[in-house]
Amino acid sequence: MTSDSFFGRSRTFLGVLLFVLYSLGMGIRLYDLTDPPLDFHPTRQLRSAIIARSIYYSTLPTAETWQRERAQEQMHGYGLIEPPVFENLVALAYRVIGSDPVWVARIYATLFWIVGGIALYLMTSAMTSPDGGILALAYYLFVPFSVIASRSFQPDPLMVMMIVLALWAYYRWYQRQSWGNAILAGILGGLALFIKAVAVYPIFFALAAYVLFGVGFRNAIRSSQVWVIGLLTILPVLVYHFYGIFILGSLESQFEGRFFPEMWRDPGFYIRWFNEVSRSLGYAGIVAGLFGALMFNRPVLRAFGVGLWIGYFLYGMSFPYHILTHSYYHLPLIPIIAITIAPIGALIFRQFNALKPVWLTRLVVTGILFGGILIKVWDARILLVQQDFHNEPAYWREIGDILGHDSSVVALAHDYGNRLAYWGWITPRVWLPSGHLENYRTLRGGAPIEVQKWFADLTGNKDYFLVTLIGQLKKQPELNEILYDNYAISAEGDGYIIFDLHKPLK
Repeated sequence: MTSDSFFGRSRTFLGVLLFVLYSLGMGIRLYDLTDPPLDFHPTRQLRSAIIARSIYYSTLPTAETWQRERAQEQMHGYGLIEPPVFENLVALAYRVIGSDPVWVARIYATLFWIVGGIALYLMTSAMTSPDGGILALAYYLFVPFSVIASRSFQPDPLMVMMIVLALWAYYRWYQRQSWGNAILAGILGGLALFIKAVAVYPIFFALAAYVLFGVGFRNAIRSSQVWVIGLLTILPVLVYHFYGIFILGSLESQFEGRFFPEMWRDPGFYIRWFNEVSRSLGYAGIVAGLFGALMFNRPVLRAFGVGLWIGYFLYGMSFPYHILTHSYYHLPLIPIIAITIAPIGALIFRQFNALKPVWLTRLVVTGILFGGILIKVWDARILLVQQDFHNEPAYWREIGDILGHDSSVVALAHDYGNRLAYWGWITPRVWLPSGHLENYRTLRGGAPIEVQKWFADLTGNKDYFLVTLIGQLKKQPELNEILYDNYAISAEGDGYIIFDLHKPLK
């Protein structure tokens, strides 16, 4: 234990405190476990759910032939982005339990975040003190955005876990430059990039800090361990991208429509970016993290902290559109802020060592800390309670049954048709909603949509046009006119309209 640490003076007290923090962090994430994954970026979560189910059904002997074929069709309909590691883990769990409850992914995601939290505490407490580690862990676990986003079914919770594990391993290697630590650091860094290549931003600058400010450039050039770490870190993602681009030929398209440097010229971009991240992670946390990065007591650690922030900034500059519109792009910033506020936690809590009596001081300080944590936990619980999606699966199964699983459908529907695809077992052609997608087309240099031509292209040889976004239909008067003036309504119910494309009114 650290002698000047407030929480670390008693090993028993520190152990109980950590146990309670991890238990509370896991408990709030597993709250409302079986609610369908529509609470946070449902389009992205349902994508992973469809892929996991497709993997499961591909080898399920009891599945009906049409289900197996539809599952494969749906999976192949998605372009290759990241390796489906998370999806394969969930599919493996499906095989073990003999069914496919999608909430299994929520348990996995929660465990990923908790494991990342363990590595985060080990690293930050070693860099500063147990006090700094406690503050870092409290932020990492209990910011409401962290609670909601970290239980989502997408690669990002797994990526964040691997980033934190890699950062911990790099620090271990810097502290003791053995071959075992070097190989572990390289493997964990490589896995982080393999899960999602954007992990390169914090990973690169963290490793660069330890190599340049810890080992020194000249020594690093001559160090076999540095070369091995670098090779193991970069090799898996290079192999995967070589395979995806030059062998499958499907990964190259994923790089399109992500890089918009013209947005850099707009001052409003930076203001919106800061506002977005402030809403998610808190203005105070951002400012504290920026100052805290400069408060580490060793130059190499200051370089490490500053490097993490530089990495996040370059990450946002590389994906300017998505950093504004996809809040999960801010997930890697959670451990960055947590790490860089650790020196502040070490400085603040150390001051309470002078107060007597010790037991009363510890009781009061811990009570204040947990009071703040419980407020954040309650805020996260309210966010979860406010949204109830338990009726959604039955609703979309009903629409799927009305349409018929053999029908071909064009849909102006929730989550770009993913709810219909997952629960209704129908893979629609998607009619895009108006709004930000039009801006996205403009950024990509695409021509404005010609509604008549687009309608003809999408509906050729299709059976039905499904609308569940009724408000969106009203916002697109040209589409509204085409449908109501030319096609009979086959079925209509609570929140949906089905137009029969084989029954023209004229």
